[in-house]
Amino acid sequence: MIILFYVCISLSIGGSTLMLTHLFFFDNLKVFAQRIVACLSISDFFYAFGLLLYVEPTFDGYNVTRCTIQGALTQFATICAFVWSTSIAYFLYVSITRGQKELIYFERYEKFIIAAGFAVPFLIATIPLFFQSYAPTPSKVPTTCSISSNDENKTIEKNRSLSLYLNLTLFYLPLLSSVLISVYFLLRTYFKTKRIKSQYELLNKQINIQLMFARNLILYPMALFICWLPSQIVFLIFVFNNTWIEQIQQDYFIHQTGPYYYIRLLQYGASFLQGFFNSLVYWFNTHQMRKKLNSLERIHIDYQKTKTFFSNNNDQSENRSSQLSNSFENLQDI
Repeated sequence: MIILFYVCISLSIGGSTLMLTHLFFFDNLKVFAQRIVACLSISDFFYAFGLLLYVEPTFDGYNVTRCTIQGALTQFATICAFVWSTSIAYFLYVSITRGQKELIYFERYEKFIIAAGFAVPFLIATIPLFFQSYAPTPSKVPTTCSISSNDENKTIEKNRSLSLYLNLTLFYLPLLSSVLISVYFLLRTYFKTKRIKSQYELLNKQINIQLMFARNLILYPMALFICWLPSQIVFLIFVFNNTWIEQIQQDYFIHQTGPYYYIRLLQYGASFLQGFFNSLVYWFNTHQMRKKLNSLERIHIDYQKTKTFFSNNNDQSENRSSQLSNSFENLQDI
């Protein structure tokens, strides 16, 4: 299982690195939206790198310092990813529905936006430090360190309640908010663009590109939702203190196999692939954009050729008409 987790983490690091390399060397980060996508990729890279700091710790006698660093770094990076995924959807909405002038207004405050986009997750990541709540999570059979209360001076029930509240307020609510807000803005953008296209009933290059861009960008929040869906389901099961999950956990502790082994595999494997999935979305969108641009360019060229052909025919017809008119005038003179 550890080997599989390392493979997933390596895929995320590789995908994020390639994505950043392409943005930096080929797209040159000239466009504001590309710089926001780069921030998302940086967040994914930090998350995957943080996972490598401490994989499969034992619950007793674990390295507190490394565990705390890993928990804080992964918490910071995941919240950053939620923020930038939502920002991509919002700025696309602003660009299409309010025009480029409004987007230029945001570009003036780009440094502040980027600073805030990293500062807010950093502050959120520091909150569990006050409760000493970055630790291996016993209920999940620890693979990495995350938000979990293991205070020896508190009862098991109090530790469990604190862990649930911190996870709910600092992770799962931001995740669900990010997905819902992103989908809301992307759907509004898509239908707004589609309505504009249907009103004019013409093949407009810019409208077609915006329509496809809005449709494809919905893959970013979908990727986040898919990556963290197994964790959300497991979290809800723990919230309701399900006896079935407790039983299969005990079986796993004893026999090191059973249904919980596969639940755990799916839960962590999917979340570790966050950077890889986001990079796949980026490469897919890049390929689709190029394909659409080439298609529209061919249509434009065919249109220009047709226009030129009819224009030449009209010129020839006018010349012939002029010649006939001159001949008729000459006959009248005779």
